[in-house]
Amino acid sequence: MRVNISYSVELEEVLENLYLLFMREEAHMRNKIKSAETILKSDYDDESLSSVANAINEYREAMASFDTKLAEISNILSGYYAIKYNPEPDIAAPQTDENEPKND
Repeated sequence: MRVNISYSVELEEVLENLYLLFMREEAHMRNKIKSAETILKSDYDDESLSSVANAINEYREAMASFDTKLAEISNILSGYYAIKYNPEPDIAAPQTDENEPKND
């Protein structure tokens, strides 16, 4: 089951955190693929069909999971860019003068 986790960092720390996230997820994907490749790069025979099918599934799941992480990183980068280079103006609530007469 996948869940979303959110936490805040300073704007100046966003890129470093994205880099670390990318590196961690890429290493995780490579480890999963490496173990699947051991089976996938061996001879295929009737006895290994189940192992090959499982390895293909593990390989695909690792790639899909990494693709999801890349999409998340891309979305965060888009948000970072929007905040950094197209900041919304500060909108303050209008101030009222308590001394103004009311028109009742």
